[in-house]
Amino acid sequence: MTFFRSLALLLAVLMAHPAAARPLDASEAKSLDTSLGTYLRAIGRSDAKGIVAALPPRVLNVFAGASGVETKKLETTLVEQTAALMKGTKVRDVTADQSALDAEEDDLADGTTVTWVLVPTAFVTEADGAVMQNEQPLLAVEDGEKWYFLRIDGPERQQLAALAYPFLAGRKFPASTVTAVK
Repeated sequence: MTFFRSLALLLAVLMAHPAAARPLDASEAKSLDTSLGTYLRAIGRSDAKGIVAALPPRVLNVFAGASGVETKKLETTLVEQTAALMKGTKVRDVTADQSALDAEEDDLADGTTVTWVLVPTAFVTEADGAVMQNEQPLLAVEDGEKWYFLRIDGPERQQLAALAYPFLAGRKFPASTVTAVK
């Protein structure tokens, strides 16, 4: 009987911990590269519609529910706000380091398995005479066979991500940095 108790305990421990990080398979890496390229080009062109279109639908739904606004109206508002924020700002040298991505998979309460990775990104902004180098982690989630992206450069964005993807709650993410370019 002790053997079965030990086995049950071991299985419970293994099921309670998320799977270890793993490399992306070839198909995942290719689709991520394509989607990430589209997203980064949208940032470089200050394409507010393209940037908002890359947000995970689950995040939009959580945000819409919390604000009491329909998702489509929220998307329209986010496009307008993003365009206003980017007006007068030039974004250049947008890059992502995909050389050593570790994917993780976690399950949502509805049974959906989500693959996710943190992608180190960097870009330069120019606004009002100030030139700044930005480096920040980008959350990439494959949800429903499509990759979506969310900046997680601060507690508010991390909390929003965790509301949509509870397995992210309590995780530590790399800090973002912003430094003046001389």
